[in-house]
Amino acid sequence: MEFARAPWPEELEAGYRAAGFHTDVVVPQLLRRNVTEFGRATAVIDDTRAVTWAELAAAAERVAGVLTAHGIGPGEVVVWQLPNWWEALAVAHGIWAAGAISVPVVPIYREHELATIMRAVQPACVIGPPSFRGHDHVEMLDAAARIAGITPRLRVVVRGEATGWASWDDVQRATPFVFPGIDPGAPAIVGFTSGTTSGAKGAVVNTRGMLTVPMRHVRAVPYTFRDRGYMPAPVSHITGLLMAVTLPLVSGCSVLLAERWDAPKAVDDMVRRGVTYSGGAAVFIQELVDAIDAAGLVSFPLSCGYNCGGSAIPIELVERCEALGMKPRRAYGMTECPTVSASVGDDGPEIRLGTDGRVLPGVEVRVVDDHDADVEPGAVGEFLVRGPQRALGYLDAEHTREAFDANGWFRSGDLGYVDAQDCITVTGRTKDIINRGGEKLSAQEIEDLLRRHPAVLDVAVVAAPHPRLGEEPAAFVIQRAGATASDAELKDFLRAEGVAPQKIPRIVVPVDDLPRTASGKVKKYELVEQLPPASVR
Repeated sequence: MEFARAPWPEELEAGYRAAGFHTDVVVPQLLRRNVTEFGRATAVIDDTRAVTWAELAAAAERVAGVLTAHGIGPGEVVVWQLPNWWEALAVAHGIWAAGAISVPVVPIYREHELATIMRAVQPACVIGPPSFRGHDHVEMLDAAARIAGITPRLRVVVRGEATGWASWDDVQRATPFVFPGIDPGAPAIVGFTSGTTSGAKGAVVNTRGMLTVPMRHVRAVPYTFRDRGYMPAPVSHITGLLMAVTLPLVSGCSVLLAERWDAPKAVDDMVRRGVTYSGGAAVFIQELVDAIDAAGLVSFPLSCGYNCGGSAIPIELVERCEALGMKPRRAYGMTECPTVSASVGDDGPEIRLGTDGRVLPGVEVRVVDDHDADVEPGAVGEFLVRGPQRALGYLDAEHTREAFDANGWFRSGDLGYVDAQDCITVTGRTKDIINRGGEKLSAQEIEDLLRRHPAVLDVAVVAAPHPRLGEEPAAFVIQRAGATASDAELKDFLRAEGVAPQKIPRIVVPVDDLPRTASGKVKKYELVEQLPPASVR
């Protein structure tokens, strides 16, 4: 597989190795270590069964065996699209045991996205379910391959049968195998970013970078073999891969997988199974807390916390979480450089929830202005980041040139500041700034203001075209069940809060839901397409 490698100064790599952030350990070694130490202990639980570390490793090595039997190894790509089933973890580990490159795809992607991905990576193997949530994935994967003009050497269907496809039972009859010469510096995974303002890009990561993040989390939080996670986010997304695949691999903890987000079921599962940590988009915390209250629980201790992406959490919800003992933690990162910052250890709520966490050891952050000059400490600017977990580059050379500079800095596109305690606070996106007649307005600031209204459950603010000013803010609003607030009431509320007139959205669109990426981020480019015509605004 070809990709465009971004600059990576030699002194950086030397420093990462000297500090122990980069090692030569590879995934199969860690999996075998877990078998030795915790072989009979549970590794993963899904809706069908509990699987031990010994069983998971055996299944993974048979996946590697069938791949190798078809000549699929180092440098070759496996595209897999599976729900949160235990077999997904066996597939992920099996691909790495074969020395091949893993390309996980979230289950919500369809022919268009799949064909784009397949055309970019030219997979030798595709793996998927027969169907999921009423959708025929075998037919879709075949169609995507035809559109991409490729013929995979191997196709595997999990939990079913399909003509021309090997079944999971076929795979599990293969001779177990682990490739003996896995290169920790070679591409191990291609993560396609779930873009909020544009389409996806393929970021290439090696084993060293991939393992840096869970190795650091294990020391900072900490997680141990006694912990158990709850993961409703797709294991084929960066959040699921970290929290459900690589974190258990490094710490020996187990994970409970959920095929879909269902707050009441999550509460029941987490209590019954002894879950100590979870994570996901901040929007899900409200539903989780409501379900905890509905269940009549007065406490809900997650000793390792609830990790959520950078969006702010309303203060009323913070107080409810803290009273229950949930300890939510904000963090900041991206596919190209996961977990740039996070709260650690016993950080109090002022850091866990008032910021997006501390810049983590080994990671560097610059805050720059429009001319790439460093701003004053505490001032807002764009984050440039680099660290041992940084991606090697993108598949597309133009994407790599646009995002990485000669010194290895990645241009995040995120705006914010770093305070005196080395904590990050994200305030918006460079592409999420509304240019109203030359005045720059933060969409995130307007969203945070609107969320203070008691009738507003969630909101997304986008830039709507304006014939004279260029752009103006438009708000898509989800109201709480049983609550109503008219456009005029919301605008009056903002005025009463002392908000400047130019920040008050003239366009307010009531919606039942917001289009989201697999990680829960709002796809604002889709909302822009839903704006009403100018003539009816």
